[in-house]
Amino acid sequence: MSAPLLLGSRHVPALVARWGDRVVLTASFAVSGLGLLGLAAALDEGYPLYALWLFVLGCGIALALPTLTAAIANALPREQAGVAGGLQATTRELGSALGVAVIGTVLTARFVHTLPERAPGAVRPGHVPGGVAEALAAAPGEHGAVVGAYTASADTALKVAALVVLGAGTLVVTEMSWAARRARRAAG
Repeated sequence: MSAPLLLGSRHVPALVARWGDRVVLTASFAVSGLGLLGLAAALDEGYPLYALWLFVLGCGIALALPTLTAAIANALPREQAGVAGGLQATTRELGSALGVAVIGTVLTARFVHTLPERAPGAVRPGHVPGGVAEALAAAPGEHGAVVGAYTASADTALKVAALVVLGAGTLVVTEMSWAARRARRAAG
């Protein structure tokens, strides 16, 4: 996932100059969503296929980061460049924290719900296992079922993340389109 960020980000400004920020952002959110859906589909496959989908996700992120940075910086006057930088850092940190919280919550809730009932001690009344290792320790004979529960929960969490990315992308690109229309009306 890091390779596209390290190698591809420097080419994004040329793509924005050629196609425009809204087209590049639309592509970035679509590729990121596709990467997350691909990761969900590859959970039961070997690592090479999973790594391929990580690369696709990295490509989407590589397209998004510089484009969003430029969009935020260009939305404010030069004298407020510090505000733009702070806003960008804040939104990135908030998005990261919320993303981890939402994905972790979905994953954990689905995992606990999907654990086999026949696994004695896997879920004690009032106790939720801290993860796969704890569930396996409580029910060593249910290895396949516990791992299956985790895989199903990861699948759900990745699909939720993909939907959030696609929804957020739609909102961002729609607002950018409306802002561009408002600016044309004000100028013309």
